[in-house]
Amino acid sequence: MESVLSQVGVSFFNGITPKGVVSTHFKGCSFGVGGGGKPRRVVLVKAEAVGINPDIRKSEEKVVDSVVVTELSKPVTAYCRCWRSGTFPLCDGSHVKHNKATGDNVGPLLLKK
Repeated sequence: MESVLSQVGVSFFNGITPKGVVSTHFKGCSFGVGGGGKPRRVVLVKAEAVGINPDIRKSEEKVVDSVVVTELSKPVTAYCRCWRSGTFPLCDGSHVKHNKATGDNVGPLLLKK
């Protein structure tokens, strides 16, 4: 949990907005609790601008791949969803290391012929 909190940036504060409502903003959403003039403890979470794609085809405006399923050579083909594969867009199992390092649970997209 600590690594997740450090990635998004968490701060604790006591504060009251003009009408006695304490609020928290997260990615454009606001959450508030009626304060009635009493300070409340609030967790403020701010997501940092960190991209998902570390280095795959960064010169392209958008990475898009099309697959004609009937043309696949294998009965099942695994496609990467973690953006860490050395054989992108095909999965090479890099998600296993990524999941261990981050606590994530991402896996491949399996296309069946």
